Amino acid sequence: MDFNNLSVVDALMIAISGFLTVFIMLVLLICVVMVVSKVVGMIESTVGGKGAAAPAPAAPASAPAPAAAKPEEPSTPWDGKLQLIDCDEETAACIMAIISDETDIPLDELQFRRIKAL
Repeated sequence: MDFNNLSVVDALMIAISGFLTVFIMLVLLICVVMVVSKVVGMIESTVGGKGAAAPAPAAPASAPAPAAAKPEEPSTPWDGKLQLIDCDEETAACIMAIISDETDIPLDELQFRRIKAL
């Protein structure tokens, strides 16, 4: 075939076959990604699910023990001011900034009542 003298029909056929090739490859790529995603999901649910479930109950069980050992201060009605207990203002500001950043809640929408050093 002489590519210097292509007719309009020949040029359209070449263009259409190129487009079809690209779309067929994209569909195959989508199928491969979906299959790999499902396989990885099944592997994570069988291997990762058992490993993640074991530490979760252990953390809440150990948390009440130190709290029960230490007597709590008597609770007073909140007067709208931040109470810092064994904590300096710089550390409290860092804690508030980290909480605001991690939760994506602006500082002016958060209410901190008490920050206590453990």
